[in-house]
Amino acid sequence: MAQRSASTEQDAWIGVRASRHSPNGHVPGDATTPRGIEPHQAIVVGAGSAGLAAAVALQERGFETIVIEKSDTVAASWRSRYAELRLNSWRPMSKLQGPGIPRSCGRYPSRDDVVRYLESFARRHAIELRFRTELLGMNRDNEFWRLETSSRSMRCRYLVIATGWDTVPVMPSWPRAASFGKELIHSSEFRSAAAYRGRDILVVGAGNSGLDIASHLVRAGARVTLSVRTPPNLAAREVLRLPGQPLLVYFGDHVPGAVADAIFRAVQRLTFGDLTRYGIPRSAIGVYANYREHRRNPAVDDGFIAALKRGTARAVGTVERFAGGEVVLDGGNRLRPDAVICATGYRRGLEALVGHLGVLGDDGVPIHHGGSDHPRAPRLYFCGMWGPFSGQIRLGPIHARRIARAATIDRKMRYRVSSGV
Repeated sequence: MAQRSASTEQDAWIGVRASRHSPNGHVPGDATTPRGIEPHQAIVVGAGSAGLAAAVALQERGFETIVIEKSDTVAASWRSRYAELRLNSWRPMSKLQGPGIPRSCGRYPSRDDVVRYLESFARRHAIELRFRTELLGMNRDNEFWRLETSSRSMRCRYLVIATGWDTVPVMPSWPRAASFGKELIHSSEFRSAAAYRGRDILVVGAGNSGLDIASHLVRAGARVTLSVRTPPNLAAREVLRLPGQPLLVYFGDHVPGAVADAIFRAVQRLTFGDLTRYGIPRSAIGVYANYREHRRNPAVDDGFIAALKRGTARAVGTVERFAGGEVVLDGGNRLRPDAVICATGYRRGLEALVGHLGVLGDDGVPIHHGGSDHPRAPRLYFCGMWGPFSGQIRLGPIHARRIARAATIDRKMRYRVSSGV
C-alpha cells in the first residue's frame, strides 16, 4: 500500500511539472503509459553543450523536458580533456542561448572555462537532469519512444540524441603493439603536457587533436615527433590578428565549395609556406571538400609548425608496426620514443542505440540531423552531429532551435487532427 501511494505521489508530481510547460497540461502518455514506465513529453540524451541547448530550446517552446546523462555531471567529456586544452573557436561564436562565456576568459576559453560556463547554463535555465542514467536501448512504442535506461524504463514522444561527436576512441591495431612495453595511449587518455617534459614523444595523427597536443608538448619541453599519414589542411587560429573561424564559417556558408577551397589554399600557403621539406606535404583535397567527403576539419596550429621550422620538432611518415621498444615506420626507419600518443580520431558510437532503426549512414553519422527526422523514426532527432567549422558549442543552439521548431509543428498538427480542425 505504501509503495502504491509513493507511485501515485510521483505521478502527480510529474503532472504538476508538465502543467507548467505543456499547453494542454499533461504529459503525453500519462493515461496510457503502462505502470512502472516514466512518461515525459521530451527526453534529451546527453548533458553536454548540444544536449543542454536542446533541452532549453524545447522548454522555451513549452515542452516538459528532461536530460538523462550516464555520468554524474554536466560537461563530462570536457572535464576529461587535457589540462592545456583551449577552444580553437572564437569566444563570441562559442555560446549557447543567452549570455556567452565571460570576456575575462579571453578570445579562446580554456577547458575549465567551458565547464564552468555549461554548469552555470544548466543552473540558469533550471534544466532537469537525471545523472547516472545511461540509455541502454530504445524502440518505437506506438506513437512514442520507449527507452530502457540503467535506472528505469521511460517513454516520450520527442527524443533527442546528443551524445557527442567524439564519443568512441579509435585506436589503431598495429602488429606487435603489445611488445612496446612503454606508454601507448589514445589522445582521449592524454591529461597534461607537463608530465612529458624532457621526454621523446611520438604523436600519431596530424589532425586537429594531434597538432594541438603536439603544440602543447613542444611548449612543455618535450621532444616531439609527429607521424603524418594523411597531410592535413592547416589553419591558424588568427589571420592578421583576427580570429579565423568567422572566415571559415562565412566561406563555408556563402561561397561555392571550389572557390572556398581555392581561397583557403592560398591563405594556407601565405601563412605556413611549403612544408613539404619538413615532412608535411600539401593536402590533396581542399578543406571544405575534405569535410564533405571525410568529416575532417582543418588542423589548427598553435605553435607546432614554428617548432618544425626551427628544427625543435619533426614530422615523419606512417607507423607500420612495433618491434619491442621501437616503432617501425613505413620504409623501415625506426624510432625509440618514450611514449606514443595516438590522435587517431573517434567514432560516434550510435550503432548500438539506433543502428537497428536504419537512420545512420555507412560512416555511423545520422542521415538526418538538426530539425529533420528520418521517415523510419519520426520525432527522433540528433543534435550536434554535424557542423563544419562551426565549433561544437555554436552548433548546439542552431540544431536545438530547428528541433524545437519541428516538434512544435508536429504538436500543432496532432492538435488539429485530434480536434477535428
